[in-house]
Formats: sequence, C-alpha cells, structure tokens
Amino acid sequence: MGKKKRAAAAIATAELPVETIPVPVRTDALDRIWPIAFPVLTFLACTAISRPMAIVFAVLCLLFTIGRSPATRLRERITPLTLAVLLYGLLSLIGGLRSDFGATAIQESIKTSIALSIFLIVLMRTKKDGVHGLFSILACCSAIFGFVSIDGSSTGLLTRGFSALMGLLHASYDISTMGYEAGVRVTGIFSNGNVSGGVLAFGCLIALYLVRTAKTQRKRILAFFLLGINALAFFLSFSMGAMGAFALACLLYLLTERKADRFSLFLLMLESIVATVLFAFIAYRFLGTSGAASIVPMLCALLCGPLVLLLDSFAGAKLTEKLTGHGKAVTVTIAALCGIVALYLILALNLTTGYTLTAGQTLSRAVYPAAGTYTLNAEGDDVQVVVYTQNESDLMMHTQTTLYEGPLSAASFTVPEDSRIVWFDLSADNGATLSSLSLSDGTQVKLDYPLLPGFASNRLQGLRANQNFIQRLVFFKDGITLWKGSPLTGYGLAAVEGRLTSVQSFYYESKYIHNQFIQIMDEGGLIGLASFVFLLGAAFVTLLRHRKEERAPEFALLAACLTMMTAHSLTEVVWSTGVYQSLIFLLFAAMIVQYGKPIAKLSGAVFSKVLTAAALAVTVFFGATYAGNLLAADKYSKLDTNTITQEDFLHTMASCIRLDAYDDESYKVNYIGNALTNGSSQYRAKADGYAMQLRKAKEYTACSDVAQCYDLPLNQMKRAFEDSRAAIAQERSNKDAWNYQIEDYRSFFSQYLTEDNAVAYCTGVQATADDLRQSNDGRMQQIELTDENQAFLDEIQTLTDGDYSKAELADRLNDYLAAQ
Repeated sequence: MGKKKRAAAAIATAELPVETIPVPVRTDALDRIWPIAFPVLTFLACTAISRPMAIVFAVLCLLFTIGRSPATRLRERITPLTLAVLLYGLLSLIGGLRSDFGATAIQESIKTSIALSIFLIVLMRTKKDGVHGLFSILACCSAIFGFVSIDGSSTGLLTRGFSALMGLLHASYDISTMGYEAGVRVTGIFSNGNVSGGVLAFGCLIALYLVRTAKTQRKRILAFFLLGINALAFFLSFSMGAMGAFALACLLYLLTERKADRFSLFLLMLESIVATVLFAFIAYRFLGTSGAASIVPMLCALLCGPLVLLLDSFAGAKLTEKLTGHGKAVTVTIAALCGIVALYLILALNLTTGYTLTAGQTLSRAVYPAAGTYTLNAEGDDVQVVVYTQNESDLMMHTQTTLYEGPLSAASFTVPEDSRIVWFDLSADNGATLSSLSLSDGTQVKLDYPLLPGFASNRLQGLRANQNFIQRLVFFKDGITLWKGSPLTGYGLAAVEGRLTSVQSFYYESKYIHNQFIQIMDEGGLIGLASFVFLLGAAFVTLLRHRKEERAPEFALLAACLTMMTAHSLTEVVWSTGVYQSLIFLLFAAMIVQYGKPIAKLSGAVFSKVLTAAALAVTVFFGATYAGNLLAADKYSKLDTNTITQEDFLHTMASCIRLDAYDDESYKVNYIGNALTNGSSQYRAKADGYAMQLRKAKEYTACSDVAQCYDLPLNQMKRAFEDSRAAIAQERSNKDAWNYQIEDYRSFFSQYLTEDNAVAYCTGVQATADDLRQSNDGRMQQIELTDENQAFLDEIQTLTDGDYSKAELADRLNDYLAAQ
C-alpha cells in the first residue's frame, strides 16, 4: 500500500510539458453580426467614396468599439505596422486640412478617412482565424468589380445598376467613362484601366491563394470562378504598368511559397494564363457591341475559371503528382514550359498576316524608319492613310506632325531627322482588306497579329517610343521641381492638380504624378515620404520575421501583395484612389492579424486605451469636418437673397466659414464683397482678415477674387495687379489663365481707372507682360495670347513709352478701352 502511494507521488511530481491555453476573447452582439456586416462594409469602403459615407464609416468605427473584444484585440495588435498605418493616414488627413485647394482636397481626404475607418474596424472585429475569410471577401469584391467592368463594355445593364446604387450613396460613377476604349482596353467601373488593373491584380493573387487553400470541393470551384473573372478582367484592362508589377509579384509569390508547393503554384499560374488568353480572343470580338452578342464577354468571364479548373484537374494535378519528389524533373519541366511561353511571346510579337478593315474602322500601326523619303507598297484594296511622325517633344506633349494624308496607293512622305516613330492610320469607309504593307526600303508594317488579341496588339504599338511612358518622365521631373518649392512639408492634398501648372514647360492637366513616392513628396514633403517609407518598411519587416518559420499559405500571398503595391506605385498613384487605398489598408490589417507581434512596452492596458481613443478621435474629428462641409453647403444653398438682409447674409457667411474647414473660399469672397458695401467697421476687420487668408494661398481663383472684390473697390490698383500676377503664377503654363486675366484688365480693372491710378494701371499691365516673356523663355510650348489681348499689351507699351501727363494718359487709356 505504501509503495503504491510513493509511486503515485512520484508520478505527481514528474515534469510534464506545460500547455498554454489562450484566454478566449468574449464575443458580443456586434461580433455575431460581423460575418454579415463585413462583406457589405468592405464593398462600400472600396466603392462608395463620398462625404456622407465617410461620416457613416466614422460613426461605424465608433460603434464597433462597443464591447470587450475590440479593446482586447487592439491591445494584441499594437504593432509597428499598426502605428505606421495610423501615422500615414493621420498625415494624409492633416494634408487635406492645410491644402489651399479645399474643394479637391476634401475629395482626397475622404478616401483616406474611409480606408482608415475600415482598417480600425477590421483590427477590432476580425478574429485570429478570420484572415482567410477576409481574403475571400476581397477576392469576391474584386471579382464583382471585374465582372461589372466587363459588363460596361458589353450589355451595360449591371453598370447602370451599379452607377444608380452609388448615386444613392452620393458617390459619382459616370457611365460614359465606365466602358470600352475602342480597340484598346476595358476602362472599368473606376473609369481608368490602370486603376482597374491594379485592383484586379490583387484579386488574381488572392484567388490563386483561395484555390490552393480551399478545404471543400464547393469552395474550390467557387475560388476557380473568382480566379477566372479576376484574371480575364485584369487582362482586358491591359494596364502595362500593372502587368509589369503583377509579373514581379507572381515571381515573389513563387519564391516565397513553400518549396513543396511551388511547382503546383507555377502550373496553376500557367493554366490561368492559357485560359485567360483564349477567352480574351473570344471576348475582344464582342466588346463594344450591342444586342444579344454583347453578352459573350460576360459569358467568357464566367467560363474562364471552369476552364482553369479543367486544366488543373486533368493536367496540372496529374503532372504535379507524377513529378513529386523528382527535383531535376521539376526543374526541367519548369524550364521547358518557360521556354514555350517565351517562344509564344516571340512569335506573337513577330508573326503577322493581312487585315480586314470594317466600315469606319481606323487601324493604327507604327514603325521606326530612318530619316529619308519613302513610298508605300501594299497588296490588297486601296485605303485611306494618314502618315504622321513624332519626335521627342511630340511624344512628351502628345502632339504630331502629319507627313501625308490621302490614298494609300499614292503615299509618299519624308521622315525628318529627329523622328522617333512614324504612325500609319488606315481606314476605309466601306471596309477593305490589306494583305501586306511595307515601306519602299523593305520595312514591313505589321498589320494583324494572329497570336495576340486585337486589343493587346493595338496597345503594344509604338512600344519603343511609348508616349505614355515618356510623358511620365515629364511628370516625374515636374513633380520633383514642384516638391523643391516646399521640400519638408509639401503643399497638402490636391497640390499636384492645383500647382503643377506653375512648373510645367508645356501645358497638360493631371491630378497625379503617376509615381506615388513623388506624389507624396509634393503633398507631404519629406515628412510624408518618411511616413510612406516607414509604412512599406514596417510591412516588409512584419513578413521578414516569419521567413524562416514554417510558412502558412498566407505568407507567400502577403509577400506577393506587398510586392505588387510597392512596384505599382512606381508608375502609378493608385494609392491615391479610394478603392485601392481601402484595399491596401485591408491587406495591412490582414498582415497585422496574421503575423503582427505587439510592441511589448505599448501593449499595456493604459496605452492601448489611449491609442484606441486617439485613433477613434481622429476618425470622428475628420468625420465631423466632412459634416461641417455639408452643413455649410446646405446653408448656402438655402439662402434667399431676395429677402435676407445684408447683416444676416454676412452672419450666415461667417457661420459657413466656421463650419467648412476645406472649401470656404466662396463664402469668404461673398463676405468680403458685402462687408465693403456695408461699410460697418465690425465687418470690415473680418473682411480684411479673410482677404489676407485668400492672398496667402497664392491660388488662382482666390487671388483673382481678392483683386476684383477687395483691392479694386478699395482703389488699390497696384495691389490688385500684384494679386492678379500671383494668380497667374499658379497657372503659369495655362494660356487660358493669362488670357482671362488680361481680358479682366481690359474689361473689369478698367472700370476703376482714374487719373490718379492710370500710371499704376499701365505699370501693372507691363509687369504682367514681362512675366509672360519670362515664362516663355525656354518653354517647349509658347503661351499665345488672343489677338485682342496682344493688341492691348502693345497699346499699353506705346502709351507708356509716350510722354504724357497723368490726365492725358488716363484720357488716352479711356478712349482706347471705350473703342474696344
């Protein structure tokens, strides 16, 4: 009996492995509705980008903090990446408040606000095992975007419904820009093939992951459907920048995938490419058509995934099973398949046949001949041809020089020495067939590419002298020049669209620089750039810490997504679009939930509560600023100027200015004008302050309004011209801005012309003329005035050169202006 007791005691004191049992996080009512709410919120966060929805998301962010589980999860997710996202978002939101272009800046700000709200909601509500579900929702959303985008180029039924739904949520989606760029690509519901391509690339990567991690046959089939829709929509978008970044992301996906799974992943990617290209051939023929045939592209999108499934089941899976454990055979097979793909690409780009033009169609083809005189040799019907050339400047400015226009049979043209590329636009009113086309020196003009879908061959024309790429270099250069004006803090959101015209050597319009790093430098300076680099670096380090661990499938996917978002940002500013920004923030949230390790010193209860409160306060604060903007606009729209007194009007304008932290310029201008006519000192002091604020912005409309509504009524002719010149400086490369201001000198400024300010008037006009001459020095594109404005400047110069008294100068000015 004693021995048994001693044995029992020995067993009781033996060292056993300790099992750590995590404390379960309590669930609440919001946790239970989360699986239903999350897909809807994700879809809306990516699409319903409007001020009312930004307010809604701010309220939802506050609502989803209710309960114990959000606080517990956030405490576990205070990682460097979490802080990086919050810092980047905060600086961006602040950039919207300090921007001088409030009407545009608020549109940029709400994108970040919504993305930040959904990011915080996901951190608070997504469980550790919920990352797979998050990926499923993202792939579904992307597939919806892709399917509706293809519909916009075919039947248009879903596109109209989507646009109407978004209209109810105050988000604008113009149907006319959500369709098909004829012969080129699908522009998509975001009206930009580059944005669509960037979003759909993530959909393709995530769908590959879902196919490989599906635990049931039903989920696997669904994943293949998502893969097919995303892949075909991505290819039809044909964004070369997105495709280059996607290729790099796929390579990183393969390299970071578990070694045992790389070959099967490679085969799945290859199968997806084969199916996508095959259905792209079919879909292209029916894009932009009407009637029953227009549904074909959508059917192609639905059938693309099943074809990948068939290829994988009957080829990929069997080949993988057969070669498992045979390393050399796998290597040889990969090399052989890559060789086949390379051979196909070489043949696709070089094999050419004749082309049949449909009635009214224009076919554009490009060659790169040396300088000299050429004729054209053609076999087939005689068609009309326009031959034009582009040199380096033309490629930058999207201009051209026509060398010949007329019948193909009589074509003769001379290529200049500085030509970079020569284009041929072929057309026939009643249709025609060309069997071949070549230059007199034997250079072949490739007509049809039988191994490429038509949109791909059209997009690849002129690749050696691609004007879009060359103009991007101009954007980059102008963006760097703009940044130098405010290197530390930048100019705030929307600064590129507002100020880029001040540094251009030729006029063009662009909201973005097409390089996210330079865009952020212009908007946030070196401080903003540092936050962006910190964000990417924190994401990289988060993944890097797990490179030697037993890798879950999520690791390779997230590595590929990080590669995609970083590489694509070098050629596009997709981060500045609402859909992309929300998608990126959700991917960062997935990284944090899956791999984030909390900072030990910051994961205490007190700090986590402070950080949570601060993050929510920021979200709610900016939601309030959007509400103020809407309330001010509502107040202004309801004003009855026929019955309201001037004093009440001034009080209302002051109230609107207090409410609107972004777009208060029109309220200030209205206040200034009415305060000056009212004459009361209590209003005049505030008007003076508003005028100073508008001047400080050095923005075109603000400075123009101050000149007209403040300077001239106060008989400050010299100051009026100073403000007018400051306005032009912001639009320096825009000839319309110059002409508008000089027209104002003739029509509006002249109303305040007196004997005492006649000299100041002439001096101001001459100073503007001097500014114009300096602006034209070294410009690629000269700023040209209208004949009336140029004659006016010449007359002012003549009068200034004359020896006139003030009275005589005023009389001659009035006589000249009255005669106009």
